[in-house]
Amino acid sequence: MLTVLARPITLTWLWPMEIRLYRPDDDPALMTLERLSPRGLPEPFVHYRQRFIDRAALFSDHVLLVAENAGEVIGCVAAGLKRTHIGGEPVSLGYVFDVRTHPARRRQGLGTALVVAMDDHLRELGMDGVYGHIVASNVPSLRLFAKLGYERLRQLIMLFYQPMPAIMLPEWMPRHVPDPAAGQAGIQAVHAWRDLYVPDVADSLSAFGFERWSIDLGGGRCAGLSLFDQSYVFQQWPADLPFPSAEEMRKRRQANLRLFDEVGIQHPDLLRALFDVLRDEAVVARVSKLSLLLDRTDRVPGFLFAEASQQMDYWMVFKSLRRGWRPAWQDGPIYIDTREL
Repeated sequence: MLTVLARPITLTWLWPMEIRLYRPDDDPALMTLERLSPRGLPEPFVHYRQRFIDRAALFSDHVLLVAENAGEVIGCVAAGLKRTHIGGEPVSLGYVFDVRTHPARRRQGLGTALVVAMDDHLRELGMDGVYGHIVASNVPSLRLFAKLGYERLRQLIMLFYQPMPAIMLPEWMPRHVPDPAAGQAGIQAVHAWRDLYVPDVADSLSAFGFERWSIDLGGGRCAGLSLFDQSYVFQQWPADLPFPSAEEMRKRRQANLRLFDEVGIQHPDLLRALFDVLRDEAVVARVSKLSLLLDRTDRVPGFLFAEASQQMDYWMVFKSLRRGWRPAWQDGPIYIDTREL
């Protein structure tokens, strides 16, 4: 469901500007804006997608605001709306992302106006707080969000892996099913207590190559991993290369498997067997890479770090929108919603 604004927001900044809801005919201009907004060091990248809204549409409730000046799209900001919990307290939160500003309008307050407009809109919708994830090397974005009252809470790490044939197939061969409900009892037992847990991640990814892989030897000896093919939603593209045509991009598409909802940390041998089989399968399945997003405080088997070919670090930033409310975060890692990056 696309949440609608009661009325557009008209601002007089250094120029007349309107911040309004996204319309489908904004997509070409928004994709041009994406192309002009590289990020990430040392190899800047952009995201190619069929429609700019596709990332936001992974969340059943979402908002995409567009800034316009004299009919020209000059910026945007998106948010997913989530019902979750912090410290056992039910809360409603916005996850803010896809902040884009036209290069010709930077250093003129446009980014500030967009984030302020989204914060105000989320507050009007009854959200208790808002958070986002910012690449650790993106100092301008970190400064912007800090200026607007967001605090750095914790670091996340994205680990990348290359497909690799298994020298020897593991003794415990896993099974996999394309069923979002598979393994939910085990996932909830491991993850549901964590702050920011939401139960609908697998359901929302069911159309994007979702699979659940698991090993169950009985007696509590089990492990599991879910995955989806992120390339159906967007493809990471080098910032110094022009986008190919949509047809060429479809031909070039290589699967990018995101792993999530890991179960079996207490049985690293089983989790390693799953991991090795997935990398082996990826060799012949046109998979370009596999990735896993973790809270840095999460206690996971060492092989997940040792086998990574690359990593990216992020800061999670948070702001309370409910007057006088300070969330009582639990000790321990948060739940990582794999749709968020």
